[in-house]
Amino acid sequence: MFISRCGLRILSKLGLRTKSLAEGYPSSLKLCVPVTSATRYYCIKPEGSLDTLNIEPSTSKLFDNIDYDSITGGDEETLSKLKRLILEIDLLYESGEQVPSNLRIDQWQNLLQLSSRSSRMKQLRYLFLIEKKKENRIVRKLEKRAERLERYENEPTNDHIEYGLMRNSMFHRIYEKQMNSLYNYRLCEAMLYGQDILIDCSYDGHMSLKEQTNCAKQLLLMWSYNRTHKDPFNIIFCNVNKESTVFKGLSKTIPTIDEPTFPLNYTKQSYLDLYPREKLVYLTPHCNEELKEYNYDDIYIIGAMVDKMKVEPLSLAKGKRDKIRMAKLPLDLYLDWKQGTKNLTINQMIMIMADLKINNNWAEALKHIPRRKLLEVDAYQRGQIGNNQKISAKRIREDFRRNSVYNLLIKK
Repeated sequence: MFISRCGLRILSKLGLRTKSLAEGYPSSLKLCVPVTSATRYYCIKPEGSLDTLNIEPSTSKLFDNIDYDSITGGDEETLSKLKRLILEIDLLYESGEQVPSNLRIDQWQNLLQLSSRSSRMKQLRYLFLIEKKKENRIVRKLEKRAERLERYENEPTNDHIEYGLMRNSMFHRIYEKQMNSLYNYRLCEAMLYGQDILIDCSYDGHMSLKEQTNCAKQLLLMWSYNRTHKDPFNIIFCNVNKESTVFKGLSKTIPTIDEPTFPLNYTKQSYLDLYPREKLVYLTPHCNEELKEYNYDDIYIIGAMVDKMKVEPLSLAKGKRDKIRMAKLPLDLYLDWKQGTKNLTINQMIMIMADLKINNNWAEALKHIPRRKLLEVDAYQRGQIGNNQKISAKRIREDFRRNSVYNLLIKK
């Protein structure tokens, strides 16, 4: 794996030195000292021959160090299936397909669960892109560090006290550990005195492997946004299966989730076992009843489900089966949709409900919906004119089309 001359310049500024090379063989490439922090190899054109270098060429192959026992659990049938999978991935790698250079144990197990070759290729391509994003993030971090050090060295010095980054300061520095303690304290306050909100984690069997992974990421984003909000919820995960892919993915990103002092509640019980039926309200986009305003006496339920492949009214069916109230967000009353489905992500739902809980202002709460899904108008939501008369959807649509045609004529 190679890096551009920009990477070599960064490494030289950081003080990394390559091995000395002899002269006489300018046409070949030679691997230098690996950068352990970036886990990559940087190469330059050597000045010596291979005989004088006295280094054997690398004979390592893809996926050499595989823990077969941890992946298969001692099952002979799974072991033979794993060997066929390794051969298939090796052929894809030799043919130039996008294959990651390293796979974890859980990623091997997920690939073994996929039945078709096309689904395995999609998963491998997905893991390959994630690996490249991590490598690019490391390179950008090295670039910023080199630029910061260079700027610090080239700044003029004087005899007076200098303030700023990497210098003296009259303010006390607030570390990340202190901010985490503050956020966790807010969550503990929400557990004692705050508003409860439930996350229904019973949809694992209705999602594909990629959707389950995406669902775990959305749950992490939801919890992260809630802990930084000025009035956070007391989030309770119900119907949790600790062996599911969603919960394992969430536990991997939050390794302290099982500690007794960690401010997160989850249970395998149903929401019907936790709260009375008349207080529960299931938020689903498939029902006809709209949520007019936030009611502080109700307990709202959000389904932990990602349905990109097939949109089915599973939450509506579950709400009817449990005989509890249901409601949907009044998107058509305040917004004009342009593209995409009206199914929002889990973290967007928490953002909307958290802001709605403060002052019951839908215009402010619905700003968390991405702009790409809405009509391109001056007002993000429908504005207020006159005596609380809302601009109609028909008028906004006509103005949008009229302005678009006018701009097109101007360009011509």
